[in-house]
Amino acid sequence: MPFVLAALVLTACGGDPDSLEVDRTEVRDGGTLHLAVEAMPTTFNIGAAPVGDTATSVLEPTRGGAVVLADDGTWSVDERYATSVEVASADPLAVTVTLNPEAVWSDGSTIDAADMQAYATAQIAAAGQASADVDTWSVVAGVDPGADAWTYTVRFTRPTPDWPDLVYPGLPAEATPAEVYNGYADAAPPSNGPFVVAEIDREAGLVRLERNPQWWGETPALDAIEYRALDGQAQAEAFTDGDLDAIELAPAGADSVEDGVVSTAPGQEWSHLTLNAARGPLASPVVRQAVALALDRDALVEATGADAALAGSFVTVPGQSGYTDTVGDLLTRDVEQARDLIASAGYTADGDGWTAPDGSALALRLPVPEGNEAAASRAEAVAGDLADVGIEVTIEPRPVDTFFSDVVVPLDFDLVTFLWSTDPLDTAAAVARVLPVDSPLNFTGLADPGVAQAADALLRSIEPKAFAAATAAFDTAVLATSVIIPLVVEPHVLAVGDDVVNLMAHRFATPDWTVVGFRA
Repeated sequence: MPFVLAALVLTACGGDPDSLEVDRTEVRDGGTLHLAVEAMPTTFNIGAAPVGDTATSVLEPTRGGAVVLADDGTWSVDERYATSVEVASADPLAVTVTLNPEAVWSDGSTIDAADMQAYATAQIAAAGQASADVDTWSVVAGVDPGADAWTYTVRFTRPTPDWPDLVYPGLPAEATPAEVYNGYADAAPPSNGPFVVAEIDREAGLVRLERNPQWWGETPALDAIEYRALDGQAQAEAFTDGDLDAIELAPAGADSVEDGVVSTAPGQEWSHLTLNAARGPLASPVVRQAVALALDRDALVEATGADAALAGSFVTVPGQSGYTDTVGDLLTRDVEQARDLIASAGYTADGDGWTAPDGSALALRLPVPEGNEAAASRAEAVAGDLADVGIEVTIEPRPVDTFFSDVVVPLDFDLVTFLWSTDPLDTAAAVARVLPVDSPLNFTGLADPGVAQAADALLRSIEPKAFAAATAAFDTAVLATSVIIPLVVEPHVLAVGDDVVNLMAHRFATPDWTVVGFRA
């Protein structure tokens, strides 16, 4: 998901994380894995799900595609779904895909070129309907059938680094007409993974997945996976009571699990401080620069704990192929320079603070979601850093359920902090955080013309070296505006029950759900 509000903190650590990964012969055949999400999915059609919807997590064991990600963000062909994925032309970009003819939808129908043609049409038509949607499919010009039913070529309007995520159908053709496509609130469409949705109980907050009888790959170890919709505290209590087999934790919870095993890995989610450049003191780029220079990012990393790292890019994270710490090279804390910048913006030193020419104090509001201890701690650190340069920050707790709708989206803040999530195949989302000004992911109140050229080059880079260079240029351009200050890449922390195996923390690689299960 592109933005994240909260994770759990439990209140001594047990187990050896190295014992989690075992051979399939050591996994018991059968059993139900009990997991949890914060809320029920709003739809069971991934293509129509709003950004951040829990459908992405719940439906992961039911889905597959032509490519699969490694933990460093590189991709390879998943031969269970496709026998080849090849760039036929670089500019104009065209990609030819040959599907595995053994692959079928869960209703038994063949996965073929007609499905890809219909799915691309549906995705293009549906773009922009969700409240925080990014129009990634607009770069697809069309799908041409190949020599047989399992071969097709996807044509693009321009080169795009996101193309590997745009060359495989997410639905069969019969599920793509608008009246069907938008009708999966209480039923799931045909899928193609080792599991299928067997039960949806919105009243009980339950989704049950069971083995897919049409699955052509290795038989899953588990009989079923059940997801329950539980808030953070309820998840923690359920895991402690043994009613959940795994939960995600905030980094602070990595050393606080009494029963079970904690798996920690470098993550893909990164905290940031976003500045509202649309009004108030932060409409001044000089004041925004001062805020950026005041932040002690190294202290925030140290406070976050093991496997945390400085966020050095708006597009990639440490450990990802092609990553460069552009931000770290350009941004070092400098309290004196920050104070000099504030003075140059016309403010007058007044005791420990600053007064503007109109007599108003240099004071900023930083809302935080109630009950989110990680966000509150980060906000307090930011407030302390800004106090060192004479900027007063008021932290305002706001209801978590409406934090985005009532605070972030309408820009009802001067400063705000939450987590962005990096996706190696969604560069368009990274750009949408700063361009255009009315982008559903741009919460800065600004779309700087100086960023547009760098963004265009980034969105056209498909070769790894070119993409890395374009990323560095884009990072430099965005950082110069001082509207988003990357802070810390948060580790992925997962607590699992003592007998759970092959379910571990990761960065980009998803679990192989056929081997996840219980120790034999």
